[in-house]
Amino acid sequence: MRQKLESIGNSALSLISSTVIILPFMMFLKLASRHTVIAVLPFVIFYTFRMTGVFFIRGIRTTINSYTLLKLAIYCGLMGAVFGLLGLVVSGLASIAGGLLGLSAAWLPMANATINAFKQENALVSSKRKDATGLFLILLGSALGLPLQASLIVFFCVYGLMYLCSLFAIAKVRDYKITSHELEGYSYWYLSLFGGFFCLIFALRASRLLVSVVQFDYFLYGTLFFILCVLGYKFLTGSNPQRKVSRQVSMLTLVNGAVGNYLFLFSSLYIAGYYGHRQLFMLFYLPYVLGLLLASRVAKFFDKHTQQQWALVGIVLGLLVGVSTPVMPIAILIISLFKGVLNKSLNTVYLTKNTLPKDKRMWVKYTIQGIGSILNQFILMIIGSVLVLESQRSIQTFFMLTSQTTATATSQALMQVWNVIATGILLLIILLYGIMTYQQAAKGK
Repeated sequence: MRQKLESIGNSALSLISSTVIILPFMMFLKLASRHTVIAVLPFVIFYTFRMTGVFFIRGIRTTINSYTLLKLAIYCGLMGAVFGLLGLVVSGLASIAGGLLGLSAAWLPMANATINAFKQENALVSSKRKDATGLFLILLGSALGLPLQASLIVFFCVYGLMYLCSLFAIAKVRDYKITSHELEGYSYWYLSLFGGFFCLIFALRASRLLVSVVQFDYFLYGTLFFILCVLGYKFLTGSNPQRKVSRQVSMLTLVNGAVGNYLFLFSSLYIAGYYGHRQLFMLFYLPYVLGLLLASRVAKFFDKHTQQQWALVGIVLGLLVGVSTPVMPIAILIISLFKGVLNKSLNTVYLTKNTLPKDKRMWVKYTIQGIGSILNQFILMIIGSVLVLESQRSIQTFFMLTSQTTATATSQALMQVWNVIATGILLLIILLYGIMTYQQAAKGK
């Protein structure tokens, strides 16, 4: 019996780790479609904590290790599901659910990757139940197609059950110890990133969902002020976070974060603006999740020494396909698939990085990746607003064009131009990484 529960727990934890970023995002976004402050706040809080939680945990002085963080993330998710159900009766509690699930989404994937590596090293890996995985997927899939109230009830019940089962997956992990040099001390740099990014992302997401020009102005001016503060800090102190990671690996991790933002955030805005908000599930979420689920299987076909190169080739192919509007869902599938391959390869690189404290290797990876994702998000949103203003339309129109039920000729024209620019920026970043890699290889010869 205990072995069966452990297998079910492994299936549940693996599924949560793969979906905790997107599924709560989808459910809170459905709730936010009412465009009231109470309905929007859970989504904004979830997304903000999800993007900035890693900076918070790295900024405070803590004795928490990856095993403790994984348990904390599971408990946060479990309580988030409970508060999500209670929030259907008392609306204010949904915001607490958003915060708890946001922290779980920020911490669980990176902590789980570290503990999985520990399990493999100590022969603690146990099997998964395919039938349990299939059942969870069917239940979660059904939740997405139900009316709002029923959808939220089913989702929070199933996700809460999955979090509860996940506790059995880590029951075997005992004697997980770290040395004193692996503990995190205070970092004013990461705390500053947490505070700055938190305020800016909160203002950005709230402005779009509430259709508030004032909130967007806060985001624009706040971004400029934050950039000036960061540049001033660098100029006065001349310091950088001590990552002990090569420039090439750091750059590829930033690329991974930027691709993740393009795939997860920009592509959803594009589908909503070009095809209409009603088409998000079939044309965005379905190919996105399918790509994530297939990534681990496809990664096995590539040699580990060439996995990153093939992943980048696949991402570039997907981006080029995405410029051709009629097949954007196929592009999303391709990018999601190869982004998953790249992420798996990077996990292996960081987990074997002996220059980093063993317990914090994935923390470092997710920190750098998060910076790449957030910066790409800010750049794309500012570009989108500039495109709208140049066409003699207001920022309020910009928000409406990306959230309407059905597409219009105006929204389609905007999305086409925006897509070309966004794709061009990402291709340029990948090209710069390729040039840097080639130069380093030439020096090595």
